Amino acid sequence: MFAAFVVLLREGFEASLLVAIVLAYLTRIGRWKERRQVWFGVGAALVVSIVLGGVLFATARELSGPAEKLFEACALLLAVGFLTYMVLWMRRESRTISGSIRREVDSAVKRGSGFALALLVFVMVLREGVETGLFVFGISRASTPLQTAIGATAGVLAAVALGYAVYALGKSINLGAFFRYTGAFIIVVAAGLLAQGIVNLQLAGLVPAFLYPLWDVSEMPVLGATGGLGQFLGILVGWDPRPDLLEFCAWFLYLLIVGYLFFRPQTTQEVGQTPRSARAAEQGA
Repeated sequence: MFAAFVVLLREGFEASLLVAIVLAYLTRIGRWKERRQVWFGVGAALVVSIVLGGVLFATARELSGPAEKLFEACALLLAVGFLTYMVLWMRRESRTISGSIRREVDSAVKRGSGFALALLVFVMVLREGVETGLFVFGISRASTPLQTAIGATAGVLAAVALGYAVYALGKSINLGAFFRYTGAFIIVVAAGLLAQGIVNLQLAGLVPAFLYPLWDVSEMPVLGATGGLGQFLGILVGWDPRPDLLEFCAWFLYLLIVGYLFFRPQTTQEVGQTPRSARAAEQGA
């Protein structure tokens, strides 16, 4: 439930933040009537995201045996790819994203195309929606539907509240700290999803197990499969009390490589401009 809450908070807030930037800028340039196109884009993206999520869950229910495990593995690995891209993209773009969005809004407004503005918002929100659907599917494999629903609902409500706060209060919220801490947590969650994906590939008979089990604490009262802490860690970070070498190596190497890419200092080339020029671009937008 906590994992669903944090990731839905992050994903929902990211989408809310992008929409808030568009709405605030349209108001600033006196094009407040164009906000209707923004909500058209948001609504269309939400509908498409829900439909795609429904198709994902419905397809999984229709499968069984190795085919089901292969489908789940593909969905989990795709979720890991989306989450990894999202975390690293926001790390790179968070300092200049407001100016980039404003330039795209300017381009759409100058063309006088309400469709272009709606499409811009649609693409931004749909990306977050697809990532969210894939993650919810992955986390639901190790959690109950009720736990996932409670965590997801709480995360979405908190994300909307934060998005409104940014829209109403400007830069009163430390966005850098928010994306840094939630990004670190998502990396840990994604590593667990990757490990689960490897297990499903093994259950589908496509990947052999190596040195299985690497350790076995499944009978321990705390960390075992039926232990409270073991179940919690399984839902939260994909803990497996009986992992094999391949599963553990995939989990460990993902944390090592993606963690390094996320926490290493950004260079001027990665940012695309110096902090001073970034502030100037923001002020001039």
